[in-house]
Amino acid sequence: MNTHSTSAAEVVHVGVDVCAEWLDIHGIPSKKKAFRLANTTAGHRKLIAMLPPGAHVILEATGGYEQALWLALLRAGKAVSKLNPARVRHFAKASMKLAKTDAIDAAVLAAFGAALKPQPDTLPPDWELELSSLVGRREQLVTARAIQKTQLLQLSHPQIITQAKVLIKALSRQIAQLDKLIKTALDHQDAREKAARLQQMNGIAQVAAATLMAELPELGSLDDSRIASLAGLAPHPYDSGPMRGQRHIQGGRKKVRRVLYMAAVRCVSINPILKTFYQGLLKRGKPFKVAITAVMRKMLCVLNRLIADPKFQLAN
Repeated sequence: MNTHSTSAAEVVHVGVDVCAEWLDIHGIPSKKKAFRLANTTAGHRKLIAMLPPGAHVILEATGGYEQALWLALLRAGKAVSKLNPARVRHFAKASMKLAKTDAIDAAVLAAFGAALKPQPDTLPPDWELELSSLVGRREQLVTARAIQKTQLLQLSHPQIITQAKVLIKALSRQIAQLDKLIKTALDHQDAREKAARLQQMNGIAQVAAATLMAELPELGSLDDSRIASLAGLAPHPYDSGPMRGQRHIQGGRKKVRRVLYMAAVRCVSINPILKTFYQGLLKRGKPFKVAITAVMRKMLCVLNRLIADPKFQLAN
């Protein structure tokens, strides 16, 4: 009897380091060392066929290069976790794995999975995937337009100025087209009610609601402290012995924080409750950044309650 065989109940953590062209893979029991497959549909199929029973694939979020593989694994019914790269690098440093190559990174991902056993991801519904794609593209275009507007102020050549203005108008047209597509996506049966609940709060318009739904799908399913931590709005203590340091936020989902920041800036001028809360913090000597972050966190907790409890109503 082979005592080293993998039973169906045994979890085998497989690390996959993803780049634009390649997948570097570590942890397949039939392979003695890391190997490479193309980051293509055919490469994804080969990897899925090679995974042993009980395999749990660990990969990092790499700016979108991992998305097709992540979806292929989920749709094939395989366990997969997409991790924040910063978590993996901290783990590597703590494990004294300081060298960095694609093969080493794949081994680190497998070791991370075996040591910390992250929860497998779940396959989002199609409307949520579409919404995420639309919101992500809109953010890219808005950023590109802002860059062009800044550069326009630095230009002096008449023809170049004309080119820049034409590009800004083209980007604005595409953003408007995406706004229409986002509105259509939000009209999906499963999205409509959630979007309407989020937009009950002054300052949360269509784009903010869409971003929260696409980038923070856990909203309404977790407690306030956990949802704030996911968004990067949970204050972390910095204490040692008798010293009490200033608390800071860190990590979390930047797109969520960005839309909440813009919404918070608007809310502190039009929402009487949040305005009073914000001004009270300023009067107590809190700097703007601390006060507006506290408003963002309060908004997120209220939005979390709105989604979790259909009977919950905002105060007038």
